Amino acid sequence: MDLIKKSIEVIKGSQLENGGLLATPKKGAYPYIYPRDAVIMTKALNRVGLVKNSEKFYYFINKIAKIDNYKEVFHRYNINGWPCVTRKDQNDNEGLILHGIYDTYLHNKKHIFLEDTWLLVKQIVELIKDYSSTGLVRTKRSIHEFYRLENGYDIWVNCACCRGLYDAAEIAKIMHREKQAIEWKKQAEKLEKNIKKRFFDKKLGVFMKNPRLKGIPDISQIAPFYFDIEDSKQLLKKTLKYLKKNLWYKEIGGFRRFRQFEIVEDWHWYTGGSGSWCVFTAFMARFYKKIDDRESYNECLNWLKKVASRTNGLLPEHISTRDEYEFWKAHEIEFNQRTIDGTKKAEELAKKFKGEDKRKLIYWAAPLGWSHAEYILLYKQ
Repeated sequence: MDLIKKSIEVIKGSQLENGGLLATPKKGAYPYIYPRDAVIMTKALNRVGLVKNSEKFYYFINKIAKIDNYKEVFHRYNINGWPCVTRKDQNDNEGLILHGIYDTYLHNKKHIFLEDTWLLVKQIVELIKDYSSTGLVRTKRSIHEFYRLENGYDIWVNCACCRGLYDAAEIAKIMHREKQAIEWKKQAEKLEKNIKKRFFDKKLGVFMKNPRLKGIPDISQIAPFYFDIEDSKQLLKKTLKYLKKNLWYKEIGGFRRFRQFEIVEDWHWYTGGSGSWCVFTAFMARFYKKIDDRESYNECLNWLKKVASRTNGLLPEHISTRDEYEFWKAHEIEFNQRTIDGTKKAEELAKKFKGEDKRKLIYWAAPLGWSHAEYILLYKQ
């Protein structure tokens, strides 16, 4: 199976006529446009020569973001571009959009594209400036959308915004806005300095997810490397070792996002059952590749390929055991239509591959565009 080709098909197939990129198909678990997912999907599109698809997405965001009214880039929008908000203040979206616009420009080299999105860029930079008045970006939620874990100062949000500011400064430079280029770069440098000072856990020797919760392992501790804020290979090796020790799921392989029931005690937050995430396993593989740890890289890659072989190339969001899945179903309290659709799809896949897999695994949200994007980026970074 050509999983790169399949991944391109999945991402292209998720794009709507208006330019929005759905996280999953319309009848899947997440039939919405999530900017967080979509930006990574555009990075993958850019690297396989489909830059026009990425441009189309940013013109969509440029049209529907309406920063003047909403004062944030929301975490999700419906197929018509209307805000569909359940958990506000996920401030990594702002940094990610800046990063995505600049990444797309690096591949299309169209000055008109930057001119068309310039107002959005300026508005988002002002939002980040407001969010970071204390020296770090404040947020209520982040990559996991969980308030208790992420409220306050979150490593993923701060690194995403720091990268976004650096990229915005480059955009300003290209646009001959020298004053803004200098100001925004200084803003990014200040944020980077505070990230490295205030998020670093000297005792463990790795960056923290949240300074309020020291010693709690979380996959987003890789964020300084993911967003190219930190380039120490020695620190990267230590971080990878720490995360693998704490988050590699020994029973079925792959990386969890955090340890089960350590922070999130309500099963509602384990939609589809706690388990291993394709998204995170893929981008961890990228860092193993970077430090030339071929054994760990191949372990991640082979796991992803094994998952794909069971699902006809449809990489899910995450995989759980049947027991974990049934435990989640018994405790779920919000069976809305999208959850019902996601459950139906997961059970269809589980039934289809039951004979192959003695563990009876459940594949949640298959295909997920972000999972496929990360797989492409493993080879096309």
